[in-house]
Amino acid sequence: MTILSAAPALGQDSVAKNSSTLEDIVVTARKVAENLQDIPVAVTVQTGDALRQQSAVQVPDIARLTPGITFTQASSNGSASNITIRGQVQTDVLATLDPSVGVYVDGFYWARAYGLNANLLDIQNAQVLRGPQGTLFGRNTTGGALLIQSNDPNYDGISGMISATYGRFNERDGTAVLNLPIVADKAAMRAAFTVNKRDGFIKNEITGRDLAQRDSYTGRVKLRLDPTDNFQLILSGEFYGMKNYDRPYELLYVAPTSPANIEAALEANPANAALLAVPGGAAQLVGIGSGLFSNYIATYTGTDKTRLNDGDPRVDVKSQTYVMTANLDTFWGALKFIGGYRTIKSIAPIDLDGSPYSIVKTTGKQDLQSYSGELQATGTAMNDKIDFAGGIFAFNETGRDESTSIALPALTRVSSGGLLPQTYYIGDITNRSMGMYLQGTFHFTDAFSALGGVRYSVEDKNIVSFNATRNADTDALLRCLIATATPGTCRAESKSGFDGISYTLGLNYQINPDVLVYIKTSKGFRSGGQNLRAAGATTGGAFAPFGPEVAREHEAGFKAEMFNRRVRFNLAAFYNEVKDIQRTTLLVSPDGSSTSTVVSNAGKARFYGGEAEVTARLFEGFTLSGTAALSNAKYLEFADASGDRRDEVFQNVPEWTFSIAGDYERSFGSATMRAHLDYAWQDDTALYAFRTLQTGNALDDSITNAVAKALTRPAGGELNGRLGVSFADDTIELALFGRNILNRRVDIAGLAFGAPLFLAMGKRNDPATYGVTATFKFGGF
Repeated sequence: MTILSAAPALGQDSVAKNSSTLEDIVVTARKVAENLQDIPVAVTVQTGDALRQQSAVQVPDIARLTPGITFTQASSNGSASNITIRGQVQTDVLATLDPSVGVYVDGFYWARAYGLNANLLDIQNAQVLRGPQGTLFGRNTTGGALLIQSNDPNYDGISGMISATYGRFNERDGTAVLNLPIVADKAAMRAAFTVNKRDGFIKNEITGRDLAQRDSYTGRVKLRLDPTDNFQLILSGEFYGMKNYDRPYELLYVAPTSPANIEAALEANPANAALLAVPGGAAQLVGIGSGLFSNYIATYTGTDKTRLNDGDPRVDVKSQTYVMTANLDTFWGALKFIGGYRTIKSIAPIDLDGSPYSIVKTTGKQDLQSYSGELQATGTAMNDKIDFAGGIFAFNETGRDESTSIALPALTRVSSGGLLPQTYYIGDITNRSMGMYLQGTFHFTDAFSALGGVRYSVEDKNIVSFNATRNADTDALLRCLIATATPGTCRAESKSGFDGISYTLGLNYQINPDVLVYIKTSKGFRSGGQNLRAAGATTGGAFAPFGPEVAREHEAGFKAEMFNRRVRFNLAAFYNEVKDIQRTTLLVSPDGSSTSTVVSNAGKARFYGGEAEVTARLFEGFTLSGTAALSNAKYLEFADASGDRRDEVFQNVPEWTFSIAGDYERSFGSATMRAHLDYAWQDDTALYAFRTLQTGNALDDSITNAVAKALTRPAGGELNGRLGVSFADDTIELALFGRNILNRRVDIAGLAFGAPLFLAMGKRNDPATYGVTATFKFGGF
């Protein structure tokens, strides 16, 4: 999915051009179009035009000026992103795990994160709803929801735009949009296409290839039909593809006790294998390998060069999404049906260790199909005393998610007489969901109202697993990884069903037309699921499903427009407890001979914090905006085979974030200048949960602390800007842009291996980039 625009979240999208006041912002956070300032929901809206003024390029850029939300690139696939809102995040993208943040594009639910790192294309707006969406968007939204709406066709005549960008690292972007009325007020079409290419900025000195490239496209076609005055049908098809050499991992840390040291020594000089037969030889190999890694980390870590010999990391992802939206206006309200189909195919081979040695390499493959339908009814009753929204939702997903991996090949072959095992995790999944919801607001007076809503969700999660180790040379089966699997085929099946009730209750008071205060409580439900990576030589316990997690949040909010609508200030505070929180834990077999990394309902956690947004129209043409967010997270209960984990950090959850942005617009005759500058800051952020299991189930603090240091993104911010000049009634624009202008370099994603490897790896952010964009519009676009 792409989006052609981007701009300040906090209200730049709300600035009326050539005006000294702020204009209304329309949102659909409650399934109907409403004024942002009139609804008791913590929501931030960015319009497509506003995003474009920020030079926001990809979907994760939405977070830059939006409080309480962060995006982190998935560890296994460069097209996917993990979204965090108010401390809630799912850090993996397996098809058996549901996200904490629901993503809806044109009202259609995207169950998987593949494609979320795409460019932004022809977007009307992006809305971020914070907190459990207990009723209206209640499925898998314990953290919140991201709603992205693309532009629909219109009947205002033939119009369109063409845009081209050239920037650093040979960045080449092209976008075209065409709006075409077919039959006056009855039928219209809109087509949009974008392509994004960029050379890599990280050089693999072994292959000579540039990594961290971009090579993607997105196309969308929409058809709008209005056969009668009260019925509308919109059909859309979207096509996305990414095929490039991905951002590589860089090696950050290798523990002194890691067998990776022996592997490095053997690969550097195969003759070193003779030392394994000599007393004390293994220790010598550890010393040799440790020296090799120390030199490599000192030379390459923190630079834009690498030496990978397991093949360059690649991403090849394709998706197709088809959506039908039907709207019918009736005498009592409106009926809407949103139905769609989405398919994803992905393959991503990765050198996970980020070193010139073959420590761990893996390949992930996904082939998934999903379809869903939702029937909504909205309206009023009792002479407008009650506003209501109700509906039925159904979802079905099928497909295969698989990965293969090889670890320590040289050491393994020497130790096993030449045999090299390859691990396969293969799951054929079927996920089904159904939900029913009803929410209403009762207006006691024009100023005071009460909100209530309930949702019932039913989930069925099935998996047929074929987890096994095979001979990497012959593909012969060595053993099944699940003890209860059928011998020979390694087939194991697990079926589970879950259900839950979510709700929203609240009181709202409109102090005056410009000030709203509210309190509410809500319960969110995230489905349980199956353990795709289950393994265990003597127990089938690792194959057991995990149950739902439940979030109960209490929120108070304040929304105000002041000084004759020159200033807008929104504030929300929350306290959230999550029970049966889903976390990756270690499971030890009954005889202690093996461990499995599985997802389980690990315990309980609490989160508190808030978000503030302010937008000020200081004088005509100049707007200053800012945001701040706090998310304090702590485990109340959390234990597994490694011990008490209550003090563990939360992955991808910064405690504080803030941003500030300025926009200035001024006309000079037929020309208009627009300038934008923003700074977005993020607190120290753990890129991985640091608890590790040492040999003999004893924790080694030195290793844990070293991994924690390596995989903590330091606090800091990035500066971005854009300066554009338009001519001829805004039909031609030339703009200069800069991203990460101060060239701040940090790791933005991380990965670690526990016993026995004890490795830490990270992925670096983009360096400073800059360029020029030329845009031509016609037909009043």
